[in-house]
Amino acid sequence: MDELITYLLHFAFDKGVSCALIWKNKDYQSVALPKEKLIVINQNCRNKQELPFIIGHEIGHIMNGDANAAFYCGKPINSEERLADLYSLNLIFDYASNQFDVFEEPIQFIYEYGIPIRMLDDATKLYKKKSNLCF
Repeated sequence: MDELITYLLHFAFDKGVSCALIWKNKDYQSVALPKEKLIVINQNCRNKQELPFIIGHEIGHIMNGDANAAFYCGKPINSEERLADLYSLNLIFDYASNQFDVFEEPIQFIYEYGIPIRMLDDATKLYKKKSNLCF
C-alpha cells in the first residue's frame, strides 16, 4: 500500500499537482482544489484501505479539469465525481499492470488495492477490455 501511495503522489507531482497530507478527524473529507492544482488528503480517513483510491480520485478531479473544489464523500453524486472515480480506478489498474500483479478475478483486484466495492462493475469492464494483460 505504501508503494502505491508513493507512486500516486509522484504521479501527481509529475503532472504539476501539489499534495498536502494532513491528519484530521475521520469526518474531514479529502478535497481537490483545481484552481490551485492542489489535493488535500486526510490520512486519517475512515477506511485506511481506501486511501490510495481517494488519492487517485482527487488527482482525477485535477486531471479531468474540474472547475470547483470537490470533497471526497465515498460515493459519486454527480458526473464529476463519477469521472474522478473512474480516473482513480484506471490509474491504479495501470499501476497494478506495471507491477505484473496477477489476479484471477476483478474482485481480487479491487480488494487487494482498496478500491470500493461500488467500482466492481467498472473494474469488470476494465478487466475485460484489457484482458490481453495477465489479469
